[in-house]
Amino acid sequence: MSMDTDFQRFVCLVCGYIYDESKGDPEHGLAPGTRFEDIPDDWYCPDCHVTKADFVAVKDMPVRDVAPDTVARASAAGSSTEASLQDNAVVIIGAGMAGWAVAEGVRARDPERPIVLLANDGGDYYIKPQLSNGYAKGMDAAAMVREPGIVRADRLGIRLLTFIRALEIDRNRRRVITPRGGIPYEDLVLATGAQPRRLAFPGSAPPPHVVNELRDYRRLRQSIDARPGATVAIVGAGLVGCELAEDLRAGGLSIVLLEQARRPLERLLPEPLADELADRLRAGGITFLPESRIEGIDADGSRQTLRLADGARIDADIVISALGICARAELARAAGLDCGQGVRVNEQLRTGDPGIFALGDCAEYGGQVMPFVFALRAQAEVIAAQVCGDDLRYDPQPPVVVVKTPSLPLTVCPPPAGSSGAWQLIEAGPGGSHFEWRRHGELLGYALSGGMTARARSLETVPLAAQQAVA
Repeated sequence: MSMDTDFQRFVCLVCGYIYDESKGDPEHGLAPGTRFEDIPDDWYCPDCHVTKADFVAVKDMPVRDVAPDTVARASAAGSSTEASLQDNAVVIIGAGMAGWAVAEGVRARDPERPIVLLANDGGDYYIKPQLSNGYAKGMDAAAMVREPGIVRADRLGIRLLTFIRALEIDRNRRRVITPRGGIPYEDLVLATGAQPRRLAFPGSAPPPHVVNELRDYRRLRQSIDARPGATVAIVGAGLVGCELAEDLRAGGLSIVLLEQARRPLERLLPEPLADELADRLRAGGITFLPESRIEGIDADGSRQTLRLADGARIDADIVISALGICARAELARAAGLDCGQGVRVNEQLRTGDPGIFALGDCAEYGGQVMPFVFALRAQAEVIAAQVCGDDLRYDPQPPVVVVKTPSLPLTVCPPPAGSSGAWQLIEAGPGGSHFEWRRHGELLGYALSGGMTARARSLETVPLAAQQAVA
């Protein structure tokens, strides 16, 4: 076998990231040609931060043979009548990472159970965190698709219904009502995700772009490609705003990043780290404007002007709103399920209706919504076990946030909301900074930058009891 074909690929079982030995991971110190077995044990997945222990060779993944006419058969199935659907099916609303994770989990436990997945788009499988760091890598929307939905559905042996909208949940008859008719279920899983928070800015400009789904990214790329060298104004310096700003800047665009607060990521980071991030953003050529309040956005042809409260005017070709997300809970709320920030669930991830589950960005457990990849994978395992008759319970782990800002790599485990205390500097130097949040000597959170992000491995034993006591 030639060296060109001797390399292997390994897939992260948590998020789907693929490590290709021939390409390596140069951004994290692994040169092309680095064998997986030679990767240091403290290397972590660039997308979801798990260790190499959570990777398997692609050839070892369970894969069914895909017939040549898969596309034709799956497309026809997606548009056909629903009369043949079975009453004992697990029906999943939402074909994002959470929905697919449940489908995979159920199929791994039960090869025969009918599974129906409802997608409001084509159901293609992609890794959502890549939406904010794919432009500089030259990735268009098609390149982000890890596996076409119809191929993934055939491989797992499930029924994928594409471009379909759930209108209502009929809990009495155990049906999901859609424009194509009612879809019967024995167990229903809500994986409806989250939607971007939007502000209705006064003025004549069209609504700003958002980047929350693959189709959003596709629209943004079309706008950028139509305006080479564009100036992009990003409203909101949270996680997505900061990551997008660096990504688009690295791709050659001019970036203006506006934030109402005094610092980027002000709610997440210790002040010194937030200040350092602001300095790094500016050093990288990004115009960062804190304490900026937008009064309106006007359009003149293809050009847009943001009017600020202090009288300043910002001209841009493209405007992106990155003001955070909120759970898509309207369907659950209309069905009479208990909802707060999201759809409230217990430790079995069941809602108030024992036949309906929720997970991911749309679910609320213990008063918190945890919109993180590692959380949804753990939740999917619980739901898969429950619908297959095993009483697995959800044991949430402290959230670890990996901020994909190359100018200042950051890993943060934020302290529980409402906990007393303050950030304390443990160590700082040319290699980065290490902050901790403690209460009576008990570690409740940490924030690491630069090379010190590698310390997260030894700090991932934050006491969960402390978080539950505060919640």
